Amino acid sequence: MPTASDQLATEVLTSLNMWRLPVDPFEIARHEGIVIRGGDFGGTFDARIEFYRKLKQFCIFYAETGGSRTTGRVRFSIAHELAHFYLPTHRERLLKGIMHNSVIDFGSRSPTELEADEFAADLLMPMKLFRAQLNLFRNGFCDLDDLTRLAARLGTSITSTARRYCESDREPCTIFFSEGGIVRWGHSSEDMKQTGMFFYPYDTAPPKGSKTAEFWSVMKDGRQPQKMSGRVPPEAWFQWPRASHLWEEVMSLGNTGRVITQLTPDD
Repeated sequence: MPTASDQLATEVLTSLNMWRLPVDPFEIARHEGIVIRGGDFGGTFDARIEFYRKLKQFCIFYAETGGSRTTGRVRFSIAHELAHFYLPTHRERLLKGIMHNSVIDFGSRSPTELEADEFAADLLMPMKLFRAQLNLFRNGFCDLDDLTRLAARLGTSITSTARRYCESDREPCTIFFSEGGIVRWGHSSEDMKQTGMFFYPYDTAPPKGSKTAEFWSVMKDGRQPQKMSGRVPPEAWFQWPRASHLWEEVMSLGNTGRVITQLTPDD
């Protein structure tokens, strides 16, 4: 069932005659009369939206592409700030002069920021249109290479695209993101939750016997693997799995220092 965020994003896109992929968040901002300014802000934030009362003007500042900031990440940053513009409680705070620097792409644990990330995903990847795109990949089943290609096609980050893939429930799937050899957060499809293979404690090292642990071990030795994959026992990751085997794929997210893991049943 569509969420309130999904419904609002759909209303925005249809009202602007932009119900199509890829979605251009810059174009949406221009339609709304929002001033957009890119620049180098010293890594202090991904993006920030402000409201200038005297001018009655909204303005979005964002860190431009370069280094670990891909085009997809920048576009997600703009969509995240548009969430603060469109979501009623967020907009109310802006109109009161309350503002903050945003860290996007599900990197924050703040409920407000996660709410904005959810809306950004709904805006850039409406589920109905997203599922239609999945049909172009092996009957809708995607590995990490497929999700990388899909992210490039949609102009979205690999992180948000992989998370959206889980939410599509096209297949049982769990993803984890790790940084510095530590698992930071994850997300699962509803079908994967039914198998008991979705929870792994955050802020801990990936489990021994996993491809993710092997990947980080190789990285710490000074090598730079691009991808690893293979069958692993589900007990390596989960306490009460309902599957005989897992297929685990691990890939570095460019030069961000982060790693993505995709787990699917392999019975």
